[in-house]
Amino acid sequence: MYGLNDSPIPEDKVTRVSSVNSERCIEALRTAAPDVVVVAGARVIAEQVLASVKTMFINVHAGITPLYRGVHGGYWSLVHNDRNNCGVTVHLVDKGIDTGGIVHQAIIQPSSADNFTTYPLLQLGEGIGLLKLTIREIQAGTLAIKPAPLRPSRLWSHPTLSEYYSNRTRNGVK
Repeated sequence: MYGLNDSPIPEDKVTRVSSVNSERCIEALRTAAPDVVVVAGARVIAEQVLASVKTMFINVHAGITPLYRGVHGGYWSLVHNDRNNCGVTVHLVDKGIDTGGIVHQAIIQPSSADNFTTYPLLQLGEGIGLLKLTIREIQAGTLAIKPAPLRPSRLWSHPTLSEYYSNRTRNGVK
């Protein structure tokens, strides 16, 4: 559907660390000296890690920032009947939580068959294409930051079981 390759990444290309904020991660970044660092699904990255290499950190975020920062942005946008902001963002990583400059955003269109567990897959499918575009723009020196939506920013968390059940029964969001 998204033209993705599910071949395993060769082990010699993988560096495993216990935490994105560990000294081992900083060492690995310094050794690799990457042109760009791609983040997906990480915890808040410490300033010392961000400062450890002179490169851009970019994140693929499952939500439209800054409206839906944190987790489950697609789900929360649907709960609030905000389908026009059910999507994915590629943004620069800074010391905040999903507060960095917006590079690209795309809206997803979940079907009635989709649910809480498939929304992030749709977002990631769209986000990978945006990541590739962003990396090409970084390489070409054409990366541009886009203006943020003019609505209040909010940090979202995991819904409780009772919230999920209530949202499903009240407005049909699975």
